[in-house]
Amino acid sequence: MVIFLRQVTVEDWNYVLELRNDSEYRSNFYQQYEISQEEHIDYMNKQEKNPTFFNWIVMDENERVGYVRILDEDISIIIDKKHQNHGIGSIVLSLVEEEAKILGIKKLVGRIMTHNIASQKAFQKNNFKLKMYWYEKEI
Repeated sequence: MVIFLRQVTVEDWNYVLELRNDSEYRSNFYQQYEISQEEHIDYMNKQEKNPTFFNWIVMDENERVGYVRILDEDISIIIDKKHQNHGIGSIVLSLVEEEAKILGIKKLVGRIMTHNIASQKAFQKNNFKLKMYWYEKEI
């Protein structure tokens, strides 16, 4: 296994959308609805101009195995199902931290759904500290 990050290209946008819209992954996002290709393209075009947005495809040698992005200080990681539970998330966090240092980012935040134990473990393994509980109620 040789994990590295490469910049996202327009050719990767459909791959990112497929990962994002997978029902299993959507349950780990705050906004859990399925997004259309048009919404996704608009979002990606908008974020390309955002100086606080950075994103990469997670590679294992020549194969795409996931996606990671930083928006402001917030990290989101999606590892493809067939590559989960191999420690890739922890490796990606370490790689993103190195990229963040190069970019001058001073703090990274992982906002993780309470049921997403695998992500919690990856962040803890990489010395992220629990800082807050967030409670909300639909009314």
